[in-house]
Order: sequence, then structure tokens, then C-alpha cells
Amino acid sequence: MPEDIQNNVPEHAEEVPVEVTPEGEVLPFPRARVVSIMRGEIKDKIIRSEVKEAMNLWLGDLLKRMAKEMSNTQYGSVGIADFQRATKPYDVIEDIVKDEQRLLLSCEKLRADSDHLIRELRRFFTVLKGTRLEEVGPEISKEG
Repeated sequence: MPEDIQNNVPEHAEEVPVEVTPEGEVLPFPRARVVSIMRGEIKDKIIRSEVKEAMNLWLGDLLKRMAKEMSNTQYGSVGIADFQRATKPYDVIEDIVKDEQRLLLSCEKLRADSDHLIRELRRFFTVLKGTRLEEVGPEISKEG
């Protein structure tokens, strides 16, 4: 290493304490921070230790997937555009979940419009053919 770079490296770099699960898996994040964030949303409930560990491991896996996606950049550095590209699929899922009720209502409206068009077409062609509604079937005569 060149002299000026060697001088910038601290001799006693702080070691982050490594936390492990009872099974020996290394947790990617400090347990206390993960639990603190969970506590911000989960009130008046006990969070079991296996849930705390599973959340920590899952967040670590998610971070690895995001980093892997961001590393696919064509540039020499990772920028905010790379971050947004990597997180977009998850943001889109969140938006779809938020829009669930709106999407279901839209589908119901399309179904009602379709049913109405079917009734109107049947009625039109029944009149065109010169048959009476009673002869065609109960679905038309009840709706008319």
C-alpha cells in the first residue's frame, strides 16, 4: 500500500459485535435495531425470538438481492438510479396491494357493463328476428 493510504487506515478499527442465532447463523444486522423498528409498528404484543431472527435474516437476504441488482450497473459507481431500478419491483407490488380494492371495483363494473351489453344484444336480436321475449328464455324476460 502507498504510504498516504496506509496512514488513513485506523489501527484499531472498531469491530462490530457479531450476533448469532442459537443455531449458529450470523445475523446480518444488530438485533436491537431490527427489534426497535418492529416495536415501532407492533404494539402490545410479544415478538418471539424466532420472529426477530427470521426478520433479521430476511432483511439481510433482501439487502443482498438489492445489492446484486444494483451491481448490474453499466457505470463505475452505483447511483440512485440503480437503487430505484432495484427497488422498483417491490414498490410496484406495494402499489398493486394498495390498489386492490380499486382494481376489484373496476372489474365488477366491467362485469356489470358486460352483462348489460349481453342483455341488450339479446333483446335487440330477439326483436330483429321477430320472436317474443317469452319464447327466448327466462333470462331475457326477467331482465326486460
